[in-house]
Amino acid sequence: MLIRVPGKNCSPFPNTSIDSSKDFPSEKSNEFVWTSERDGFNNFYLYSIDGKLIRQLTKNKFVARDILASNGREIFFSATGPNPTNMLAYKVDLKGKQTLVTKDEGVHHVAVSSNGKWLIDEFSNHDVPSKTVLYDASGKPKTLLESPDKYKGYTLGTSEVKTIKAADGTTDLYTRLIKPSHFDSSKKYPVLVYVYGGPHAQLVTNSYLDGANLWMFWLAEQGYLVFTVDGRGSDNRGYAFESVIHRNVGTAEIADQLKGVDYLKSLPFVDAKRLAVHGWSFGGFMTTSLMLREPDTFKVGVAGGPVTDWKFYEVMYGERYMDTPEENPQGFKTSSTLNYVKNLKGKLLLIHGTSDDVVVMQQNFALIKAFVEAEKQVDFFAYPMHKHNVSGKDRVHLMRKVLDYVMDQNK
Repeated sequence: MLIRVPGKNCSPFPNTSIDSSKDFPSEKSNEFVWTSERDGFNNFYLYSIDGKLIRQLTKNKFVARDILASNGREIFFSATGPNPTNMLAYKVDLKGKQTLVTKDEGVHHVAVSSNGKWLIDEFSNHDVPSKTVLYDASGKPKTLLESPDKYKGYTLGTSEVKTIKAADGTTDLYTRLIKPSHFDSSKKYPVLVYVYGGPHAQLVTNSYLDGANLWMFWLAEQGYLVFTVDGRGSDNRGYAFESVIHRNVGTAEIADQLKGVDYLKSLPFVDAKRLAVHGWSFGGFMTTSLMLREPDTFKVGVAGGPVTDWKFYEVMYGERYMDTPEENPQGFKTSSTLNYVKNLKGKLLLIHGTSDDVVVMQQNFALIKAFVEAEKQVDFFAYPMHKHNVSGKDRVHLMRKVLDYVMDQNK
């Protein structure tokens, strides 16, 4: 794709592109803003139209996400700030002066007027269900809407966010633990670990309910704890944090999930003999990998739409993180769940949408075939005509299927 400039079409960088003209400070500008992770985090760089670097605008040790708007003088952008569970709004002028625009911590969704004089911000955090604020050019906030807690009157347990160390011994990982409203620290509780673990997803956020789904609180009310850890390889932590999985998916991620298990086992109210794991897509890959490569850890697993062998996955994503099977044969061999089927000890339910065009059903069929050849019994359920995510009214059926299986088998 070529850079779009009035009257010109050119690209100063071979094999690269700018995806949108919004990266230009103004329509008449002969300068543009380039985003790069060259220093380990996504920062902004001001270039002349002939490709010469004018200056680095931001030098943050946290992740910038999107350019929200520009008015010819300043660029507004979203970024996590020092706490990666947040998503805040900043602005930076073309000299490199950076200002935090949003006043509260949390996850913010921001829109900026075309002249940059007004900014509307809808956000939530652990304590705020939803709030909409209007900022003027001076940065003065005015609350427009403040939603009451829509779950008031319903029985919900508690959610708490903490950090643990990754398997490398130095990196902080964010965890979320949901407890029932009737939690009793003198009792022992079974645990469901909900996992994704891969790129482009972050499960623990400083939004209302800490990024959790309501079904997690429902399960907690049935006498469970629900635990999640965003391990290395997940989103919004920078290049080094994510790229540890390059050519070797299913290694660092598994090690970090096991550090989460170690943390759970250190809690006096956890029944370490009744651990279950569930995830979808990359989380399905993680679920099957944990059940097969660490067979003494989890008693029950439910894997939805799992990648079972990365050579079957789409080129755009698979080769980005794994290169090709010819270039990385050992990485593909190590990560393939098909090579570990003989290790299965617990109960495993595999789920797939029959019209899944992201993780095709060949993935699950190949794994089931390997289980049959190894004389291992597993359970399988298909959702006819559903794609990668089971949506609509059938979503209720899916979650009952998942949670009933966990509760029935994890006794």
